[in-house]
Amino acid sequence: MEAAPARYQARYQRLRGSDSDGEEAVELRGGPGRSSLQVLLHQHHWETCARVSSALVLLALALALAFSQMTSRLGSTQAHRQGGGAGQMGAQEEPGDIPSAAHMHAPGIYHHAALITSSKTCSRLGKDLLVAGGNVVDAGIAAALCLGLVHPHAGGLGGVFSALLHNGSSGRTVVLNAIPRRGFSQRYGLPVALPGLHLLHRHYGRLAWPRLLEGPAELAQRGVRVGRELAAALRESAGAVKASGLCSLFCDGAGELKGQGALVTHPRLAALLRAVASGDDALPRALAPDLPPAEREPFLQAMGDLGLELQNPLAMRLGNTWLHGAPAPAAGSLLASVLEEVRAAEPGDAPDPCLRALSAARRGFSRGLVGAVGGGPSLRPPRPGRGPSPVGSHLAVADSQGNLLLLSASLNSSFGSKFLAPASGIVLSDLTAPAGPGLLSWACPVVLSLGEEGTVVGLGATGGSAAPLALAQAIINQVYLGQSLQEALESPWLQLRGGGDGAPQGCGLGTPTNLSSAEWAGGAPQAGPWVLQVASQGEHARALAAPAACCHHEGY
Repeated sequence: MEAAPARYQARYQRLRGSDSDGEEAVELRGGPGRSSLQVLLHQHHWETCARVSSALVLLALALALAFSQMTSRLGSTQAHRQGGGAGQMGAQEEPGDIPSAAHMHAPGIYHHAALITSSKTCSRLGKDLLVAGGNVVDAGIAAALCLGLVHPHAGGLGGVFSALLHNGSSGRTVVLNAIPRRGFSQRYGLPVALPGLHLLHRHYGRLAWPRLLEGPAELAQRGVRVGRELAAALRESAGAVKASGLCSLFCDGAGELKGQGALVTHPRLAALLRAVASGDDALPRALAPDLPPAEREPFLQAMGDLGLELQNPLAMRLGNTWLHGAPAPAAGSLLASVLEEVRAAEPGDAPDPCLRALSAARRGFSRGLVGAVGGGPSLRPPRPGRGPSPVGSHLAVADSQGNLLLLSASLNSSFGSKFLAPASGIVLSDLTAPAGPGLLSWACPVVLSLGEEGTVVGLGATGGSAAPLALAQAIINQVYLGQSLQEALESPWLQLRGGGDGAPQGCGLGTPTNLSSAEWAGGAPQAGPWVLQVASQGEHARALAAPAACCHHEGY
């Protein structure tokens, strides 16, 4: 685009050189008549006007071209800065690029990195750190801390988590099960989420640790609005909330539960986050005074011996796909048991591929629940009257270089122990003892490496004991039924239909929102799971969810 002004400028120089030569060749000698002098003057005047006109034309052309280039760059920069959340155009132009159809992508696809959570606020907070130069670990940690504020019934500093991190350069996957090895109380569990997040950052983070806590601390101080999900959880646990210290956060001046849209501030938690930013032992020191005197010393001893460590994942090959999951006490073994049955199924096991795959999955799920995985205790899906299934908050982050982070956190049940530590503002979980294999079925992050395609996919799910089943279905759709990444989530899901004697008789169509563990293991129906998916594919990052309305993706 800059060649044209240079060409016109060269032409202008030639014109000036030609005129200058002509002037030097003209000699005004004495003796010419008046008419000859007038001719010479007239010729000189015409040539001067021509030179001035040419210069003005060339200047106008140069200014027009410069303005055109400046406008194009400004438009591209603004498009880049307006890049997207859920429902917006994912891939944006680099500053200075001229917009073209080649840079336009479907929603959820981005040039550099993508993050998805159940909260728009938390997804944007994570994206801001990605744009600021942070990596997937930095963004995931900030988003996890944010989710503890926006959805305090599902997770937070008082809970636990399971995380799966895939390194695109080395191809290595590591696991961190931030789950305590021992308990200290009969009423509530150890708060290991924050030490676990700090461990992840120490090994793999890029930005400074205090930088990751700035946004969540400010959000806690400023307050968050009660969303639809938190409002529903408050209604379901209304009695327990009103009868506990939780009412100081979630009740209004009249002692009634705050409704959707009401503001909830966490000044004590904001102060704790700022203290934690400057030292590792801030959390135990802040929390210990909130506990009964008899439990303070056991608590401090247990916090000093958490035994958190990075582990190798479970690995399983499914055709050309490698699956990596989180080992016990997370539910990777349960998912592997389901898929092992599917892989081992013989063509004669069922009359069609749908029934064959899902029958095998049902056997694998039942086998995993009764303790075949690692010799653990028997476990059945919850039945009516036995309390709600575990809940959690989930996030997934990916960049275009093949780096992925999946993180599933929980208080183990809605609002955990219902104990709000007065001085620190932490809600403690009710996971009071070490978890046995398969018990934490909500913790089931998965990474799939698709071999020759060079694509890496991360999957996570909500839904209590139905979470591994939802992930198994998504993997079956993709690996065995040949569906694309998006189709594996968005197409109707296949479900078993039982006969009068309970034996599977055929397959039906369903959706991710009505899949329940009852159809797999005979338990009570549960709320349908959500499935989050991120992928690094073709030098792009993408984020999807099923159902799409459950979650919010951000990226750049």
